[in-house]
Amino acid sequence: MRVRVNTGRVSDPKALQGITALTDGHEYVVLEISARFKVATSFRVEFTEGGLRQSALFDTRAFTVVSHSLPPTWKYFQLESGSFSLCPESWNTPGFWDAFYDGDPQAIAVYEDERTAILSHYQK
Repeated sequence: MRVRVNTGRVSDPKALQGITALTDGHEYVVLEISARFKVATSFRVEFTEGGLRQSALFDTRAFTVVSHSLPPTWKYFQLESGSFSLCPESWNTPGFWDAFYDGDPQAIAVYEDERTAILSHYQK
């Protein structure tokens, strides 16, 4: 899935939290979709800040979908709370994101492998 940042149509300030890390009008590849119980649905996208490549979850209301194609590596995961995500299976492992953000080399390697698979889906 590819999306374009479109902040001009957003009226809820909560939907714009952290969005300044992204460029309005720019397209991004969605790396994950997260729908948490009683919280707005989010897209995980990558951006560069301070010269470093990073990824984070952003409110879907700040985007317009430009390609509805989903990567074949994504799986559906549902929690007891009713929350769900669409992402690579390895990213749904308990503790994965904590390890990734803590700089664990194995988690970073897993992230990079899955990221490459997702991006290659859009380079066909």
